[in-house]
Amino acid sequence: MTASAARLRPGFMLAVVAVFVLAGCRGPGGGDSGSIDDARTWEVRFSHVLSTNSEFHLMAERFRNLMLERTDGQFRVVIYPSGQLGGERVAFEQIQVGAVHMAITGTPVLSGWVPETQVFDLPFLFETRDHGLAVMNGPVGDWWRDLLLERTGVRSLGFLDYGFRHVYNARRSVETPGDLAGLKLRVLQNATYLAAYSALGVQATPMNYGEVYSALQQGVIDGGEANAIGFVSSRLHEVAKFYSFTSITYNPITLLVNEPFYRGLPAEIRETVDRSAAEALAYQSEVARRMEADAIEEMRAGGVEISRPDLAPFAPAVRPRIRDELADRLPDGDALIARLVAETERTASESS
Repeated sequence: MTASAARLRPGFMLAVVAVFVLAGCRGPGGGDSGSIDDARTWEVRFSHVLSTNSEFHLMAERFRNLMLERTDGQFRVVIYPSGQLGGERVAFEQIQVGAVHMAITGTPVLSGWVPETQVFDLPFLFETRDHGLAVMNGPVGDWWRDLLLERTGVRSLGFLDYGFRHVYNARRSVETPGDLAGLKLRVLQNATYLAAYSALGVQATPMNYGEVYSALQQGVIDGGEANAIGFVSSRLHEVAKFYSFTSITYNPITLLVNEPFYRGLPAEIRETVDRSAAEALAYQSEVARRMEADAIEEMRAGGVEISRPDLAPFAPAVRPRIRDELADRLPDGDALIARLVAETERTASESS
């Protein structure tokens, strides 16, 4: 259990465990049995932080519908969007104790539990969106999923196709590294993110995502970083009129399930969960690509100035400094980063 989870009140801990026991399953049977009791049902709480018009929600709905169909209504997923059950950190604590059974979470948030996760946050690590997804779906991603399960008791069922986080702001177009200097940007509360943006001259400011719109309106911040879909679906294009494809950080997003709940399912249901999750993730990737194109068109229609800067001058500002700093923070950091860089190079050469 994490330090954060340990600070939860004892009464709350008892309550969430009760929720897990009561909501996680109904009726007799369970475990690794290959047969399914016709009287048994599973009520599954699924949390994510984006809106109902996001690719996260569409993926969750596809998973829900596949499971309903394939289990004849026995596996019932209830989706809680827009952070109704808390932000990503809170949702992860809830999934650890079973108050939430499934969730979509970005790996930068999970570095608080698995510090090695920060290797994926290194700036300019991946060449393209497809490159990043291929690496995460390969041996390195499998290594990380095993590490997450071992450290936290939470299983990753795979990775969503979110892509890069790009800079948006209300002050100016970002064409060169110097254009970032002095901008006060909301950045994910993650040590590597904060260090990378600070190295580029940004006043990196952690902030709850739900506060970003009003903070932009009031001039508390100048902007932030997000993918195109998130920028538009959160209506940030109404208050920030500059969007630049800076590709500073690639943001892996993962689909999670509580391990005791997952292992308590009959083998046939577990296999159905795995298959339905894989199909829902593939569907999310298709939808996300279409939605990104639509989001760019909506930006243009809303008067947002879109720029695609030459990224070659940006990388030297953060390399090798950020990699060296991260290597010092992590156990065997040099070897870990070298392994990841080798895997990114191998994957890139195979796809070229």
